[in-house]
Order: sequence, then structure tokens, then C-alpha cells
Amino acid sequence: MDVIISAVTNRTGSTLVQRIFNARRKTLIWGEHGGIVTEFVRIGELAGHFSIQGREEKEAYFMSGENPNTWIANMSPDLERIKEGIVQAVKTCFRSMYAENRDNHDRIGFKEVRYGKPEIELLKTCYPDAVIVLMVRHPVDVWKSETSYWSGDAGLFGHTWNERALQYAELHNPERGLHLLRYEELVERDETALGLLEELADISRDKIDNVLNVNLNSTRTERPAADIEQIRTICQEGMERLRYMD
Repeated sequence: MDVIISAVTNRTGSTLVQRIFNARRKTLIWGEHGGIVTEFVRIGELAGHFSIQGREEKEAYFMSGENPNTWIANMSPDLERIKEGIVQAVKTCFRSMYAENRDNHDRIGFKEVRYGKPEIELLKTCYPDAVIVLMVRHPVDVWKSETSYWSGDAGLFGHTWNERALQYAELHNPERGLHLLRYEELVERDETALGLLEELADISRDKIDNVLNVNLNSTRTERPAADIEQIRTICQEGMERLRYMD
């Protein structure tokens, strides 16, 4: 993977940024894949649990000269071997998934709206040279744009947004290739934000403008005041970290 676009939640502008990257002829950024990296994180945690729990059994078994009469029910490889297995599994999965049309493009990636810090850190371990764009948007505007994804549960949405917003603020580190981009700065054509995209996407400003001038699948609906107040309360810390307090 050369480019990964990760949004704090859905309706945050990840598709718009995906379109901007794809405005470069030799770049192919695929869409969402259902958050499958989360499953690899879970596999690593589960296997890692048995690695730790079975450490004494493993040591006893090999110290015994591999005596089959030693208790070895939970014996598992070292934690580092588990981690390396997960990294290789992710890379193998994506290498196979995104082989389609690879020969015609020199930059390949995807966008996703379901990942927090554990998934991003795993992806960065797998692809240390990848450009990762972390997309954020004001939680109230996200809620006004889409609620069906959250089944109308403003509290669930608020807690998810706030947790990931804090994680994205922590992850932001251009020296590691982790770039935070606010949706509002993009659509308002903030010069700093667009300059960053020019550099990351390796395209000209006029191509960015050509994408920004076409509005696709935009939605916005007024929501109950109680929802808005609940979201503002739950998301206060994340909003402060991302400079969304008004």
C-alpha cells in the first residue's frame, strides 16, 4: 500500500480525498473493505494472549528435551513471532486483493471509515513508507449528514467520534507519514490544506479544483436539538483537540 485514507467516521470526506488522489492518472485508491484490519488486530490480540499464557509451558517443554509427557495445552510461539505473523497476513491479504489493475498504476491504496489507532498502527507497521491521511470533520455536521449508519443513536456515534478523534490527534505526525486533514479546510479551499494535498497526491491545483467543483452524494438534514446537545457534550474533548470548539 502506498496511500491509505482513514476517516474518523463515515460522512467525513474520505471519498472526496480518494477522488482527488485518483485524479492523478497513475494512482488507484480503492474504496472501503468493511474494516477487515480490525479482525487482524483481534487475531493478534487473541494469539498474543496464548503466547503470554503459555510461556511457562513452552519453556518447560523445551527444557525437558521436548518430553511429550509435559503439559503443553497452551504452548504458543513468542509474542514477536505472533506480531510478525499478523503483519505478513495483512500484507498477503492486501497484496492479493489489490493485484487487480496494479500493473497500470504506480501508486495503490484504499480508503476506510472504520479504523482507530490500533488499526492505523498495524497498517503503519505493515507499510512504514505509506502516506496515511487521517480525515476528521465536526461531529455535528457528520450527524446531520448521516444517522442511519448509527441507527439514530447519537450517544453511540458521539462516543465513537470522540475516541477516534483523540486517537487521530495523537497519531498525527507528518514525519511518520501520518497527516491530519480537516474536511472543513478542504471544502473551504484552505491554502495550507490544498497545498498539502498537492504534495501528497502529486497532482496540480487545477486537478484538485476540478474534483472539488463536482459535488457528489452530498446530504444534510436538520436533527433534533437533543441529539446535537448530546453530541457536543460527549465530543467536547475531541472537539477541543481538533479545534472544533465554537
